[in-house]
Amino acid sequence: MARRRTFVVVQPARQTLKIESNMKIKLRNFSEVDIEQIYSWSKNEEFLLIWAGPLYKMDSLKDQLKNDLEYASTHPERLKIFSVIDSENSDLIGHCQLTIDQSNESAHISRILVGNENFRGKGIGRQIITNLLEITFLQLNLNRVTLNVYDFNEAAIDCYKKAGFKNEGLLRENTKFKGAFWSTIPMAILKSEYQNL
Repeated sequence: MARRRTFVVVQPARQTLKIESNMKIKLRNFSEVDIEQIYSWSKNEEFLLIWAGPLYKMDSLKDQLKNDLEYASTHPERLKIFSVIDSENSDLIGHCQLTIDQSNESAHISRILVGNENFRGKGIGRQIITNLLEITFLQLNLNRVTLNVYDFNEAAIDCYKKAGFKNEGLLRENTKFKGAFWSTIPMAILKSEYQNL
């Protein structure tokens, strides 16, 4: 069966992405005006840890997002940050990041957030991943894409597997949260695997 392709345009300097109108989401450049909404969705340390990883903290989240934004604007070849918006009304519904390693022709997807609860469980995460893979493999012509997910986050793991990611092991009890240890699953997809989906 032929793979359905979406029309994607990336302007390298501004990280702008356009997606077909039949998609439920669009990715646009993350901007400082989005920070307050991202912060409001991160209701507690546990939820923040799940979507953003251990480096972000509630008390410094706004500053950390500003620092990431500044870095992405001065190093677009290394970091791309997108806001996920509703294609019908342009409301902000989420966030994602793509860290690029040109020397190894690879990228790492991180900080995937569907913050608007009305959009959770509706395949938005899969659409985010699909579009990030199109950027990395079709636009940037990279060879490998990785991501990390906590082993209890079954919905996310299922989403990533459906997008073609493969489990590459288990980092046992590598994150501590409130006296409990969480394990992380590293996952990856190669360009050759993506082309055969």
